[in-house]
Amino acid sequence: MDASYQLIDRFLRQHPGFICTDCLATAVGVPASQVSMATQRLRQDQRFAWKIGVCSRCSAERTVIRAA
Repeated sequence: MDASYQLIDRFLRQHPGFICTDCLATAVGVPASQVSMATQRLRQDQRFAWKIGVCSRCSAERTVIRAA
Protein backbone atom coordinates (compact mmCIF):
# COMPACT_ATOMS: atom_id res chain seq x y z
CA MET A 1 0.00 0.00 0.00
CA ASP A 2 1.42 3.40 -0.92
CA ALA A 3 1.61 6.32 1.48
CA SER A 4 -1.12 8.46 -0.12
CA TYR A 5 -3.54 5.50 -0.11
CA GLN A 6 -2.83 4.95 3.59
CA LEU A 7 -3.33 8.66 4.40
CA ILE A 8 -6.67 8.72 2.59
CA ASP A 9 -7.82 5.47 4.17
CA ARG A 10 -6.96 6.76 7.66
CA PHE A 11 -8.53 10.18 7.08
CA LEU A 12 -11.83 8.71 5.85
CA ARG A 13 -12.04 6.38 8.82
CA GLN A 14 -11.40 9.22 11.30
CA HIS A 15 -13.76 11.78 9.71
CA PRO A 16 -17.41 10.84 9.19
CA GLY A 17 -19.35 12.27 6.31
CA PHE A 18 -19.05 12.25 2.55
CA ILE A 19 -16.17 14.22 1.03
CA CYS A 20 -15.20 15.08 -2.55
CA THR A 21 -11.80 14.42 -4.10
CA ASP A 22 -10.73 18.08 -4.05
CA CYS A 23 -11.53 18.53 -0.35
CA LEU A 24 -9.94 15.19 0.47
CA ALA A 25 -6.76 16.25 -1.35
CA THR A 26 -6.61 19.49 0.64
CA ALA A 27 -7.29 17.69 3.92
CA VAL A 28 -4.51 15.12 3.52
CA GLY A 29 -2.03 17.36 1.69
CA VAL A 30 -1.76 15.15 -1.38
CA PRO A 31 -2.24 16.33 -5.00
CA ALA A 32 -5.77 15.78 -6.32
CA SER A 33 -4.44 13.52 -9.09
CA GLN A 34 -2.95 11.13 -6.51
CA VAL A 35 -6.13 11.25 -4.43
CA SER A 36 -8.17 10.43 -7.52
CA MET A 37 -6.01 7.37 -8.27
CA ALA A 38 -6.14 6.19 -4.66
CA THR A 39 -9.90 6.63 -4.38
CA GLN A 40 -10.38 4.61 -7.57
CA ARG A 41 -8.83 1.71 -5.66
CA LEU A 42 -11.16 2.38 -2.72
CA ARG A 43 -14.22 2.07 -4.98
CA GLN A 44 -13.61 -1.68 -5.02
CA ASP A 45 -13.40 -1.86 -1.23
CA GLN A 46 -16.73 -2.51 0.50
CA ARG A 47 -15.50 -0.59 3.56
CA PHE A 48 -16.12 2.64 1.62
CA ALA A 49 -19.32 4.10 0.16
CA TRP A 50 -19.57 6.21 -3.00
CA LYS A 51 -22.40 8.31 -4.35
CA ILE A 52 -23.26 11.47 -6.22
CA GLY A 53 -24.07 13.82 -3.39
CA VAL A 54 -23.10 16.89 -1.40
CA CYS A 55 -19.59 17.20 0.03
CA SER A 56 -19.63 17.76 3.79
CA ARG A 57 -16.77 20.26 3.48
CA CYS A 58 -17.45 22.44 0.41
CA SER A 59 -21.18 21.70 -0.06
CA ALA A 60 -20.69 21.08 -3.79
CA GLU A 61 -22.70 18.33 -5.44
CA ARG A 62 -20.31 15.81 -6.98
CA THR A 63 -18.99 12.28 -6.49
CA VAL A 64 -18.23 11.84 -2.79
CA ILE A 65 -16.80 9.06 -0.63
CA ARG A 66 -16.88 8.06 3.03
CA ALA A 67 -15.90 5.12 5.19
CA ALA A 68 -18.89 2.76 5.39
